[in-house]
Amino acid sequence: MPEEPDEDLLMHEESVLAGLVELSGVEILWFDDFYDGAIDGLAQWDGRDFWFAGVYPLDRRPRRYVLHEISAGDVEAASALHRLLGEYADAARHGPLDSTQDRAWSQVWASRPDYRRAPAVGWFTA
Repeated sequence: MPEEPDEDLLMHEESVLAGLVELSGVEILWFDDFYDGAIDGLAQWDGRDFWFAGVYPLDRRPRRYVLHEISAGDVEAASALHRLLGEYADAARHGPLDSTQDRAWSQVWASRPDYRRAPAVGWFTA
């Protein structure tokens, strides 16, 4: 029996897959959270951008993800936050962050979007 998912990981329980169709041709564009593979982020399918969120348990391969409809504004906001997190990560690779930078990075990380309640269009594997 797998352990319960970490509440800090923005993932779905397996039961979310019931009634959803499997999609093909989904391309992951970027992700911020990673645990032996992407957990959530932005993906493209059928020429549109969507949010994706992983399905627990993490050790299942290939990993399953649910694709969620989000607005163009949500795509822009999530992408801006992704770029900001990337800037902090790049800065940290060049040496320790000062306490102000570290606190700011933590605040940005804590503000990551959670679109798991947005309408689901289907699921895919990667």
